[in-house]
Amino acid sequence: MLLGGDDAVEAGHELNVLLAEIDWQATGRVDGTLEEWRERHRAAFRAVNAFHEEARADLGIRGRVTGERHPERDLLVPAARRTGRRPAARD
Repeated sequence: MLLGGDDAVEAGHELNVLLAEIDWQATGRVDGTLEEWRERHRAAFRAVNAFHEEARADLGIRGRVTGERHPERDLLVPAARRTGRRPAARD
């Protein structure tokens, strides 16, 4: 962000805010539901794409990272955890 233009810098700041919110929920600093957790991740993915778009434009790189050739992708969500079971300890 040090060398980016205003739009790239703002997109980077927005991404940092969203990533901080994910960290805060993961570490218990803020409460949230599983659906809120997933929406935070979706918002972060969108912000990553927005940052990439702005950085590419700032550098004069043609093309886009979104659109028909690069459709929006959703979260990779692991299977639900089983309650009361913990993975075996590794030696």
